[in-house]
Amino acid sequence: MSKKIGLVTDNTCDIDLKTLKEMDIGCVSLYVKQQNKFVRAVDIDVEDFYDSLKQSNYIPATSQPSTQDFENVYKEMLKKYDELISVHTPAKLSGTYNAALLAAKSVNEERIHVVEGYETTWGLGFLVLELKKLIDSGNYELDELINFTEHFHEKVNVYFTVGDLNYLYKGGRIGKASAFLGSMLNVKPLLQLAEGEIIPVKRIRGYNKVIKEITTAAMQEKGNGDLKNIAVVHTGSLKVGGDLLDEVVKLGIPREKIIFEPMDIIIGMHLGPESGGIITTWE
Repeated sequence: MSKKIGLVTDNTCDIDLKTLKEMDIGCVSLYVKQQNKFVRAVDIDVEDFYDSLKQSNYIPATSQPSTQDFENVYKEMLKKYDELISVHTPAKLSGTYNAALLAAKSVNEERIHVVEGYETTWGLGFLVLELKKLIDSGNYELDELINFTEHFHEKVNVYFTVGDLNYLYKGGRIGKASAFLGSMLNVKPLLQLAEGEIIPVKRIRGYNKVIKEITTAAMQEKGNGDLKNIAVVHTGSLKVGGDLLDEVVKLGIPREKIIFEPMDIIIGMHLGPESGGIITTWE
């Protein structure tokens, strides 16, 4: 009899909790510091949060889920499934992956497989949805599913810009993009998420130009060149998000095929207001 395989992720995947529940995908939440205490990100209204981010002048703190949070989800899921694949936001951006490893060790590391997917926001979301489809088909062994997870990022483009690089800098998530700090007057950074790290691509003069450049970069063909999924995400800025969406639609991609929404607040608060990007996955 083939083994029943379950799936666990975290809230940065941008799939709403209702959908995750319906699909029986386990979800562990990261935390946001509000009024000196840490609150689960999934318990905060996204639109309210982005509104308050625009008004405030401090950089909110985030925290990974506790090992206990993971243990609780793993124990519940193992009542229904023989093996679990647990895939999370990149280790270079968060301690979530390492907390998952510790919890797996403590619960049952032979049955729980923590895999680094190198993606976040809808890059992670599309990975989780496709992985779930493969699991449900029953046609794939565990090692094939893990291999699919590890290599998925090779067929993903994630390009974005930020309104103010100081959010990334103060949040300690800037990676190699710190080279871009300094005179940003009317210069917008084009940034990429690659191998789980934020990489600077180039400085671009002027807002309209950066919107076009993000679109061009995100539409670079990967794999065998067939576009599979596309998401346009923003940090509560309908201007940035809407302008990116318009550029994508101009390329002839049907509006109903494009996910358009604010990104998860954990990622969004590290990018800051007036930020947005495009994520594409390819066959």
